[in-house]
Amino acid sequence: GPGDIIANIPATLTAGETYVVAANGILPTNLANYDQTANGASIVFGLSVAAGIDTTASMANMVSLGANHGATDVGGVDVLANGGLLIDNIDYADALSTLEVPATEYVLQVTPDNDNSTIVTSYYVDLAPLGGAYAYVFASGFLDPTANQNGAAFGLFAALKDGTVLPLTQVGVARGQVVHNSADPAAALVDVYINALSDTIKLDDFAFRDATPFVDLPTGYELDIVIAGPTSTDITDQVVATIPATLMDGESYNIVASGVLDPTQFAANPDGAGIGFALLVSAGAQEVGTGANVDLRVMHGATDAPSVGVNANGGAIIPSATYGAFTGYLSVPAADYRIDVTAANDPSTLVAPFYVDASALGGGAGFVFASGFLDPAANQGGEAFGLFVAFADGTVAPLTAVGNARAQVVHNSADPAAALVDVYINALADTIKLDDFAFRSATPFVDLPTGYPIEIVIAGPTSTDITDQVVATIPATFADGERYNVVASGVLDPTQFAANPDGAGIGFALLVSAGAQEAAIGSNVDLRVMHGATDAPTVGVNANGGAVVPAAPYGAFTGYLPVPAAEYRIDVTAANDPATVLAPFYVDASALGGGAGFVFASGFLDPAANQNGEAFGLFVAFADGTVAPLTAVGNARAQVIHNSADLAAASVDVYINMLADTIKLDNFAFRTATPFVDLPTGYPIDVVIAGDASTGITDQVVATIPATFMDGESYTVVANGVIDPTAYAANPDGISTAFNLFVATAAQEAAANSGDVDLRVFHGATDAPTVDVLANGGTPPAVTGLAYADFTAGYLALAPAIYSLGVAPTATNSPIAFFEADATGLAGGAGVILASGFLDPSTNQSGEGFGLLLVLPDGTATLLRNTTSIDKDLRNDLLSVFPNPAASQTRLSYFVEQGGEVQLQVMDMTGRVVINRSLGRQATGQHELTLDLDELARGVHTILLSTETTRSISRVQVTR
Repeated sequence: GPGDIIANIPATLTAGETYVVAANGILPTNLANYDQTANGASIVFGLSVAAGIDTTASMANMVSLGANHGATDVGGVDVLANGGLLIDNIDYADALSTLEVPATEYVLQVTPDNDNSTIVTSYYVDLAPLGGAYAYVFASGFLDPTANQNGAAFGLFAALKDGTVLPLTQVGVARGQVVHNSADPAAALVDVYINALSDTIKLDDFAFRDATPFVDLPTGYELDIVIAGPTSTDITDQVVATIPATLMDGESYNIVASGVLDPTQFAANPDGAGIGFALLVSAGAQEVGTGANVDLRVMHGATDAPSVGVNANGGAIIPSATYGAFTGYLSVPAADYRIDVTAANDPSTLVAPFYVDASALGGGAGFVFASGFLDPAANQGGEAFGLFVAFADGTVAPLTAVGNARAQVVHNSADPAAALVDVYINALADTIKLDDFAFRSATPFVDLPTGYPIEIVIAGPTSTDITDQVVATIPATFADGERYNVVASGVLDPTQFAANPDGAGIGFALLVSAGAQEAAIGSNVDLRVMHGATDAPTVGVNANGGAVVPAAPYGAFTGYLPVPAAEYRIDVTAANDPATVLAPFYVDASALGGGAGFVFASGFLDPAANQNGEAFGLFVAFADGTVAPLTAVGNARAQVIHNSADLAAASVDVYINMLADTIKLDNFAFRTATPFVDLPTGYPIDVVIAGDASTGITDQVVATIPATFMDGESYTVVANGVIDPTAYAANPDGISTAFNLFVATAAQEAAANSGDVDLRVFHGATDAPTVDVLANGGTPPAVTGLAYADFTAGYLALAPAIYSLGVAPTATNSPIAFFEADATGLAGGAGVILASGFLDPSTNQSGEGFGLLLVLPDGTATLLRNTTSIDKDLRNDLLSVFPNPAASQTRLSYFVEQGGEVQLQVMDMTGRVVINRSLGRQATGQHELTLDLDELARGVHTILLSTETTRSISRVQVTR
């Protein structure tokens, strides 16, 4: 009733007029409780009357609007509609009667008067349903309710002709990042328009795998996102797709352009998911991480990929994600990660591995999206599959695709403290452990990931994990498709070891060389060499005498050397000086055709100066992890004697093929010898017998005989026998007489006792039976039971004198031949006496007759004088010579057993008679004679004194 009246306001209305009357303001009794800053006392309660209202629009596609400013704490404002000025300077309590606008959607932005760049608040209204009608829009409520008795908040409302009042939708703000992940080549570069009514955002030339930073986007109404060609001029030009999107106030979004324009031209999704071009939108996007962590969300955006899982550092973090799916955010420590795309729900089946270093991203967030095609060939040749991460600032970085390298790890640290170690290879996704990895061991070639640094950790041999007993941690990065030799080298504490002569660092390290091979090219053997001996200087390498590595310092790797599959003498030489051999080695690579090996110098040249570590050697590691030492080549001494009486071998060329070089004995004649020479040990050398006009080791070859010698040993090597045994008399004992090399060890170049002469005997007469050798007619024989091709077991130590040597069939004591051996000048020396030639030349191609050949260590070969016709029935007890040796004369003292004619003969070393004198008739008894020696040559002479009943023999050495 009248008592409830709040205010009486006079108003005069005109007949026929149409009005809107708005009650605004604050009751006078409450005025002091409200904010009057903007409008002062004018906010007192009153009516705002707008006349001239046109309740219908002039056309059906137009809307008639009126307006009233009724917000007491807001001053004069402008109103923009879709970015354009709609109402200019409307003050509090002002009313606007009629304004016609097209019946469409609008974003109405309230701005301070004459400052349209400052948006106070925004609202959305769709006037399309009001075409031809009228709406009265009024600002209502408080911009700051807290300063106004917590009254209703500010808003725009529309009163319709029928009294319906509708609130306009307040436009809020969402944050959104747009990512171009459509791998369709036709959409590789596009223009993107985001039509927000009030304005339009254009992403010009927006490329595949580009992203915007997070930007403000309006909420409360549907946006149009228009994809157009890269040369479009506006939102209506070259339109490829128009996609609506409605966002929520205060939310953040990942907005991903995905799929292909024409799915029929691309491989279908294996799970049957639609792959047509679309905007995939996911709320809950983050611009920052949680605390110091990195927060990552993952989206499957590869159209031809099935559902997949994701592992991080070997652990499954996403069991299964289908095409188009987004995960939530995973908060992980800021570190480096191996991200493996796997089969869905099968984390052990790897589809595609990647790496990301997030160690510097603490506090940040990223959006990881699978992008591209697993099979570009089936998808218009589009970009290949990969993982990419978009950061909040719009930066997009590819995750590094993890490839595969092959590597062999070799333990070549000669430090005794590292003789046995555990090696861990931390590949993030997993860790390889080489347990109790010993010095000079190798792994086979194994797969290692590429594209990121892996850690190789050296630990004590009883370590329990990668953090236990750590000796060294060494990072290594490998290249995709490459092969490597990885060598643990050096010493843990260089101060405790000999320095490298060239000043190279010898601290423990992994020495890595690319270009490793697991097999050879073709049928060759491919070998690479590495210098890994810390105390060795720069060296060269010869192979079979040819310089293959002129100079390699410590730590250096060579390239691969393709060589035929054969035997090789590998000589470590002085740098750039192939003639100076420091250490020789041998390897038989004849069975390794098609293979490859890694040869590494290992150990110490001087173990005593290096904690008594292992001595220097060469080793070869093969692709399967087998490590074999190259044979260290030593030195033997040997003398070669030609004692083959075969006429076809009377003069031959002898080649001793030592791989590194070849000795040639040119025109090496029967009954000649070499001096003792050095020969290599540790591998078979070939002794090749060839015709005496041969031009090389392969020309006129008669026989090739392998021989292997022992280090530090001395040998007598006798070429003996006949080339065609059927053309010669057989050996009486049935022993083969075929041509061969007969070798005796423990050869001597000097006597064991300086006062003796040491002699060894060899039976080399093919048609002679087993024999004994009698010295000066004595028994037992000096040599017994010597069969063809046999040497005496050792040397005979004899006094330096003249010996009559009788050769007798064994156990008969009946010599068939006598020879004189003068050893008087050989004190302290040694030699070999060889039975040589044929007993019966007539049945042996008329070859050389039987004889004894004395060979001395310097190669002197002397055929002993055959005294068979003299020495038989000779007496040596009736004649003596003094002095002996003598220079100009000596005295003969002799006994005549029965008187009669006496004859004196003196013969030189060849058997030639040089004195033949009759001494006349002499009586029985002792006689003496002075013999003049002036006419006799220097050397040993035989004196024969004959009577009618006896013959006496003695010898004299003539000196000058």
